[in-house]
Formats: sequence, structure tokens, C-alpha cells
Amino acid sequence: MKTNRKIKSLSAAALLSAAFLLLSACGASSENSNANGAETSGASTPNAANSESPAAPASEEASEDTGKTIYLYGNDFVDFIAPKFAEETGFKIEAVHYGGGEALAKIEAEQGNPQWDVLMIDGHGSVRGLANRDFLLTGWRPDNLGSLSTTGASYVPEDLAYFPVGIHASGVIAYNTKLVSEDMAPKTWKEFFAFQGPVGHADPAVAAPAYPLVSALFEQWGVEEAEKKYEQRFKDGLNIYPKNGPVGKALLSGEIQVAALQEHNAYELKLAGEPVEVLWPEEGAPGSLRIVAISKHTKNPAAAKAFVEYMLKPETQRQLTEIESTESFFTPLAEGVAGRSERQQDGKFLLPDAEWAAEHEVEIKTWFADQNVK
Repeated sequence: MKTNRKIKSLSAAALLSAAFLLLSACGASSENSNANGAETSGASTPNAANSESPAAPASEEASEDTGKTIYLYGNDFVDFIAPKFAEETGFKIEAVHYGGGEALAKIEAEQGNPQWDVLMIDGHGSVRGLANRDFLLTGWRPDNLGSLSTTGASYVPEDLAYFPVGIHASGVIAYNTKLVSEDMAPKTWKEFFAFQGPVGHADPAVAAPAYPLVSALFEQWGVEEAEKKYEQRFKDGLNIYPKNGPVGKALLSGEIQVAALQEHNAYELKLAGEPVEVLWPEEGAPGSLRIVAISKHTKNPAAAKAFVEYMLKPETQRQLTEIESTESFFTPLAEGVAGRSERQQDGKFLLPDAEWAAEHEVEIKTWFADQNVK
């Protein structure tokens, strides 16, 4: 019997990632779900970039360069930026390229003996969760923090646990033009969920940008209402895939007709001449904030801090927009740096509050995992 409740099989690594995330939640104390000990209700994270109040005391670590190699965990750009950083600064660095869920799982697995020094990844909610559990260096104010645009500065948390370097759409609406006419294509998320045909997106427990996608919708609608909308969408035909690459392939094959697809992947298909059109939803696209953070237990804080300073530089972010890859399709957050002209220039982002996204991460990811067994 054919069913529309279809979630593609995950790799062993993906399952391990989900397991670590669930285990980490069980071990986190309830008071750490909110760094300030108070509930939030969708309010923006306090801006520390231009705050007049003194920063919180930095974690007690030595500040001198030890000369040892630092390890950068992350996804997009890490292989490109690590050798440039080493060449320009003289610090030793090794990039370890993971998928988003894999990087978070690796950090969980190493919490008794951390091997990473710097993290650069999509998803401020997940990283907020690490900060709330005391994984990250806090209270240090980079010299280049003033290089951020007004928008970028608004994303800096009060405790300076992480720093934003870019934002892109974790989900635009992409449709197969051979199967869906322009007038029938959904223009809003309400229309996406009401579309009469199979749709799909990436798994929020595996793909780093997919949790920002679903958490933005869950915050916008409320958890209970969002679950109802997804339950109906599963009945009407919703396929969940491990990552955005397979979502794009399913869109081309006709397995799905419309996708909530990360903008990198969507524009890559369109620019390659595939029968794919990209729509920026009228109410906004869920945003995936790329951040950089330092391990509280780094043994070479001087090099780790130098890497953060490097990523906040306008010239560094400009270089990332010039890479001949759709990974460069993002909005830089350094003042005066423009994004790629081929992408939406005036698109609005739906970005969930960091504390809200951190508080509900395990709940939402577990809910999606449970749909696989129904």
C-alpha cells in the first residue's frame, strides 16, 4: 500500500547525529534552557555589538598563542577559508568538514575531551543551545565587532557566545516548471502547505539549514498549530530527505513537484538550466544564520580569537561572495559588503529567536523523527 507519509532512509551517521542530539537534551539541566533564567516569547536576542554595558567575564583560559594547530569544525566555506587564514595570519589551522548535524553530534561525543577549537556552522538556535550548556567561550569582545552592519550587530547575543558572519535562506520555494505552471506555483508558505501535489524538504535533525527552516515556521505559527499543519501536509504528500541535495534531485525527477529548498541548491539548479524556478515567499524566507564560535576549552585561544576576527573582516566576507559556487549566495553581515546579484536582493528573512529555537530544538526534531514510525 502506497503512503504519502514518506521519510527517506537516513545514513548511519545521520542516525548517530540524531541520537547524540537527543542524549544531549536529556543531560541538559532545565535551568540551562534559557541563559538568563527567564522565559522568552519571540523577542529578539539582546544586541551586544553596540552595548554600553560591560561584557560578561570571559571564560578563564590563557590568551597567548601556543603555536599548536587549532581545529575548525563546520560545513560551508571551511575548506576554502582555513588555508587563507593560515597564509595571512601565520596561525596553524585544520578544517574538519562535516554536515551540520554531524558537526553537532561530534561536539556532543567529544564533550568529555573536546578536540575542536572553532565552530562555523548554520543555525544560531543550535549554537545557542551549546552556549546555554557552557560549551562556548563567552564574554570576549572582538576588535572587529564594529565591522558588522546594523543587521549583523542585531544578531550578536548579549553574552558574546557566537558571532554572525552571514545569513541565507534555509528555504525558498522551488518548483519543477515541467510539472507546475507559474500560476499554480505556491507563492506563500500557506500556499505551499495547501499545494495539491507532492512537496518536500530536508530533515531538520540532519541538515544544518533545515532546522532553521522548520523552527521559523514553528515559531511563526506556534508549535501546536505547526504540528497540525505538518500532519495534514504529510497526509497530502510530504517527503523528508536527509539533506538538500537529495531534495533537489527529487524535484528534478518529479518525485516531488515543489520543494522548500535551501537557496544555494535552488539557484544552482536554476542557473544550470534545469527546469526549476525559484520563488522568495511573500512573507519571507526562513533564515539560516551562519555563525562562528570558540570552544570554552580551546588550548590555543589566541589563534581561535584571530580566526573570529578574520571572519568578521569585510574583506573576508567579500571573498566568500566571490567564490564560483552557489555557496556564495548569502547576505554578508559586514558593513559595506554586497551579496551576489543573481539572488533575491530584497528578500525578507524569517529568523526565529535564538533562545526559542534552542529551547524547542529537541522537541521539534524528535517530533519529526516520530513521523517516520507512524
